[in-house]
Amino acid sequence: MSNYAPDVRAFHKQASINALRSAKHAQAQRQNPKNQPSYASLFDRSKLPSPPRYFESQGLTLSSGGAWRNAVCPFHADTKPSLRIRIETGAFKCMACGAHGGDVLAFHMLKYGQNFKSAAMGLGAWKGAAK
Repeated sequence: MSNYAPDVRAFHKQASINALRSAKHAQAQRQNPKNQPSYASLFDRSKLPSPPRYFESQGLTLSSGGAWRNAVCPFHADTKPSLRIRIETGAFKCMACGAHGGDVLAFHMLKYGQNFKSAAMGLGAWKGAAK
């Protein structure tokens, strides 16, 4: 047997210990998340504006019919409508610059550089926030 075998065994033993510690830490985090705020009790998705109303208030002219509408993208210098908006959900994707999101809240966050809470407050979907 070579003289490297004890080092290899010690390495594997330490790796196993580290993996076990990591698993225990992850389990503890799931069970007790160190006083993290619960946005679920403060955010009310039903208070978000309807996608057509919101996008028109942002100065976008929605063209064409169907579930997906076209608009000029506000995230880059756009001359032809390259922003596609799903009118039922507010999901959007720009075919030119790649800007995308799943609802009006994501659009608001991207357009104004806000975090989740600030954008939700700005749209009146945060409890206790005046619109």
